[in-house]
Order: sequence, then C-alpha cells, then structure tokens
Amino acid sequence: MRKLLAIIVGLISLVIVALSASYAALHTKYAAQVVNIALEYAYQGDIQVREVHYSYQEPKHLQLDGVLLKNGDEEPILIEKMDIWLGKHAWIDNRLRIDNVLVDGLTLQNGWPKLGFSNYIQLNKLSIANIDFADNSWVGRDVNIQIKHPKKRDDRLLPFYGEIQLSAGQFYWQGEAINNLFLDGDITPEHSTFYDIRFQWRKGQFSAQATKKQSQKQWQLPRVTINGLRLQQNSLDNISQQSIDWFNQQAMAIDDLEVSNSSIEVPNFSVNNIKLTAEQLHLPFALWQQQNASIFATADTMSAFGQAIHSPALDINLQPNIANIQDVSLEMLQGNLHIQGKATPTGLDLSQLNINNMKWIPTAESKQLALDYLNHLQSLQAKMLTINNVQFIDLTTSPAKQATGLSIEGDNLEIKKQGHWGLWQGELSISANRASYDSVNSKNLLVTMRSEKGHFWLNKLFIPLENGLVKGSGEMAFSQKSQPWKLDVDASGIPLRFFSRWFDLPIHLDGITDFTVKGEGLYGDQLIFNHSVTGQLNASVTRATSDDDFQTLWLRNQGIKLPPLTPPQDPTTTDTEDKTAQVKPAKPKDKKVQSVTISDIHLVADRGRLSLKPFKIEGKDFSAHLGGEYDFLFPEKGNLQYRLEGECQALVFDLLSHKDSVLVENNCH
Repeated sequence: MRKLLAIIVGLISLVIVALSASYAALHTKYAAQVVNIALEYAYQGDIQVREVHYSYQEPKHLQLDGVLLKNGDEEPILIEKMDIWLGKHAWIDNRLRIDNVLVDGLTLQNGWPKLGFSNYIQLNKLSIANIDFADNSWVGRDVNIQIKHPKKRDDRLLPFYGEIQLSAGQFYWQGEAINNLFLDGDITPEHSTFYDIRFQWRKGQFSAQATKKQSQKQWQLPRVTINGLRLQQNSLDNISQQSIDWFNQQAMAIDDLEVSNSSIEVPNFSVNNIKLTAEQLHLPFALWQQQNASIFATADTMSAFGQAIHSPALDINLQPNIANIQDVSLEMLQGNLHIQGKATPTGLDLSQLNINNMKWIPTAESKQLALDYLNHLQSLQAKMLTINNVQFIDLTTSPAKQATGLSIEGDNLEIKKQGHWGLWQGELSISANRASYDSVNSKNLLVTMRSEKGHFWLNKLFIPLENGLVKGSGEMAFSQKSQPWKLDVDASGIPLRFFSRWFDLPIHLDGITDFTVKGEGLYGDQLIFNHSVTGQLNASVTRATSDDDFQTLWLRNQGIKLPPLTPPQDPTTTDTEDKTAQVKPAKPKDKKVQSVTISDIHLVADRGRLSLKPFKIEGKDFSAHLGGEYDFLFPEKGNLQYRLEGECQALVFDLLSHKDSVLVENNCH
C-alpha cells in the first residue's frame, strides 16, 4: 500500500508494452493472461488483473477489471475497475502521454499509500471514484477525486498537486460529521487556492473560497456563507478538545462573512434566527486584536440568564484594542436600550446611552456580572446619558431596594477615572417617583450634581420621606492631590435601625432619628483623611423602642452564657434545691418591644479626633450610658465607654477594645 500511483503508472507502461507486443491477443480471451505475464515479469506476482477489455472501436481505451495490488505483509488493495485513455499522440518527446486514468472502487483503510510518478509518463488527468478512506481521525465515505496534471506532494489528506475537484457523501473528523463535501481548487508548490468549498455541518450549509501561499500560515477567505446552523450545548460538548485546538491553530482572514437563519443555544444564552455580516474578520477570533473588522448582526430573539431580549441589533467596528460601537439596540425588560460609543479592554466611552421604560429585577448572577464588568473598568465616560421611567427592584440583598419612575440625565460625564469612582466631569441629575428601602418610602426624590475639571458639587439632595425629609449639599475636588471635601446634610424621620446595621452596638434599638451633619476634610488618601476630618453631628431620637431587657443585655454584653438572675429565694428551700435552682435555666419568654428614651447625641470631629458627648438610653429595667473619644490616627488610644445599669448590677467596658476586660458591679447587699 505504499506505491499506489507508481503501480498504476507501471500498469500503464506494461499495458502499452503489451499493446505493442501482443496487439492481436488483446482482442481475445487471452488479454488478461498477456497482461499478467507482463506484470509477473515486472512485479514478481505482486500485481494481478482479473479481466482486460479492449475494442478496435476505441483503440486508445483499455479497461482493467479486478486489479489486485499486493505489498508484502500489508493488506492488499483491490481496484474494482481501471480505465485508461491514451492521448491523441501517445508518444511525444520520449514521454508516454495519457489523457485520463479512472480508478473506480477503492478502499484505503490506512490512509493514502506512498505516491510516485514516472518522469517518462505525462498523465493529464487522474480520476479516483468511490473511495472509502480512513486515516487516523479522518474517515471518508463515497469520496471522488479528479486531478488535472497530478503531481506528488507531502500531505496526508490530499497528497496531490494539480487542479483538483473532490466530493464526498460524508467525512468524519474527530467524531464530527461533514456531509456533502465539495472542493474545487488548484494546489501548486507555491499556493493553494479553492474556488469553491461547500459542505454541511450541524444542519448548516457552508460555502467559501480560500487561498494561501505555501510559505504562509494564514488562509485568505474572500467570502464565507453559513445558513441554517444549529448549535446547542449538548452537541458542542461532543466536539473534542483536539478538534477545537486544531481549529484555533488555523489562522484565517475572512473578507466577507454572512450568517443567516442560524441559532445558538447554550446555558445562560441563546439566540434565534441570527443574521450576521462581517468584513475583514480574523480567526481565531480575538476581540481586541482585529484589524478594521466590521460586524453587523440582528436576531429575532435572544435570551441571557433567563431574560428574553427582542429584536437585538449590533453594528460595531473593531480596531486593535478599540471597539467602535456604531449602534447597539434591543428590547428587553419591557423597555428598550440604545448604545453608541467606544470600548477598550479597560474603558468605556459612550457618546449616547438611552434606556427607556425598563423593569429590572436582577438575579444574583446577572447583578454580579454587571458589577464585575464595571469594577474591571479603569475609565467610564458618557457624553449623553438618558435613563427614563425605569423600575429597579433588587431582591438580592436584605433589605430589598426598589425605585419606580427612575430617571437619570447626564451630559459629558466622566464617572470613573484611573480606576476611581466619582463624578470627575459633567452634570448629572437623578429623580424617582417612588423609592423604598427597608419599609421606608420616598416620593419625588431629586439629586443633582455637577463637576468641572475634577471639582465636584452636590448641588441638591432632596429626598422626601413619609414622615421626614433628607436634604443636603456638598463638594469635593477630585483633581487636587489632597481632594478637599465638604458635606452638609439635614435629615429627619430616618429609622434608627439604618444606623444600627452599620455599627455593632451592644443594644438593639429602633426609632425615628433627626440629625444634622456638617463636615469637611481631605480625601487624598487614608492618612490625609484620618488627619483632617472635621465637623459635627447632632442627632435626636424619638419614638425609640427596644426588644432588650436588662437580663438579655447582661448576657449579650459579656459575650458569655450565664444563667439568668435568680428570683428571691424561698426560706423553706433546702440547700440542695437552692443549688439546683441556681443552674436551672429559666423558660424563655416572648420578647416584648418596650419604649426607651434616648438623650440627644452630639459628636464632634476635630482634625481626625472624635468626641462623643455622653448620652443616656433608658429602658424599663435598665439604663445605658455611652460616650468617649476616638482618634483616627491612633485608634488604639480611643476610649468609647459603655455602661449598662440594672437594679442591682452594672457592667462597664470599652466598645473599642475586647470585651475581656468587663467590669461587673454589684450594688445590692
């Protein structure tokens, strides 16, 4: 099986000898015997022919049936039929000229045999029909090949130079079925050119043209069309990694790509009836390494993370490290989105972002994806931002957050610079018809701000509450190294539980808080902030409640499990009963919310040193006192004292230190 074409050429030569020496015998039943004698002389019995057919009417045509080729210990090759047509002038320039050789019916289970051609024969056309072919991961059924002016080349799959046409009913490669394959090309030592490539894969119809210089690795594809492709995850999982790696190693430059009537369905993403046109596309596809590629795509519907998307359209141009977004538009979440601008690997510069009437209830996964992308960006800009009448409901956190009738208007925005968030440039206004957080509702809130060359002003903070109002203003100079800032906030009707979540307080409280905050300082870095923060906070709490009693606080504040306080002893109780009563836990009681009073709170900050004026919390059976100092520069020197008092006992410790050093006082004798 190593010298198939050399043997074929040898056959042709010997047939010509037989024609010359025994021309008359070829018209009789002895034709096969004559040819076999010649073959025995030349190949020592390695080649045998079952029948030979020759006719006076076609003097330049010879047909051989049942040609058996032996090659040592390897499996013999049986050619069912071989037809030979000599040229009009059989012998020219000391070379035998053969117009065509047709080999029909051939099985090659170990790939192509080693090929060879004689310099004394000029073969104009070689046709091999009905080949069953196997070579490692390649398997072909009903393969037909025609080669004009064939010459040998070193290639396992197509070892011929020449003008080639190849067709196959089916090709298998790495388990992938390629149906109705057709190739029409010209392969020379200098280049490979395919004028027509057609096949079916995954129900898709593929057609292309391709050319490549033998000295280069990249294929040039003037045009590629794909129609009716269906890709699903279960079918993609069947593609071997070896196949994927091979494809990723094939460098291709596609001048014109057209995809139509195709669909993709994988976990968390699907697209139906996609239509895509692309120009100057380079494969393997790397988004940030394209050279002047343009992509325009539409689809009937899409789905991402369970969210339906209608009428998506994408029009982008790709340059190295730049994606120019000509237009992205889609309908989803009961609204629509429109984007224009430019993206880089670490930045997003939008000329226009419009979002209208959407209702977004993010899942934890979709929210995290959005946050991951935004946090990855080093810069984020938007020349014109319009978000109109959006509803946002975040159930991924507790408590939930909601805003309806949310509208955001922005002009010439720069909201992330060198990885740092902030309004570095532009004007921004945020409004909402309604907003709620932890059962606190607001109507007709409004926030306006602007920034010029890195100097930021919070012009207006106006949040009406059901029983209060938050308003404020502020400014910050982002562009200065020290980043000086000021803040002025006046709020009323704020639930005290909001602040309880921020601080690990030793007592559970709720109520309505009114407060004012005035502050200023520098925010260049943590050290500058710690050394500069100055201002004051004044707060009062009304309608305060707590579900704690002295016993609960006593246990919690010490961080240890103690038996509850024992009731007065019955004089008749024995010593044994008395000991048992001291360790027997009391039955749990339903917690009842009780009213407490809280004195006014005053906190002063002076260049990083905070002073909390002592204030008092009084409950039904306890009182608590808090006050002290804290230094941002030397936090270990801070002292925020907390004193809990009951009827006969008191507990004192520092909230800023470990609770190991708890001072317990017993005042009843």
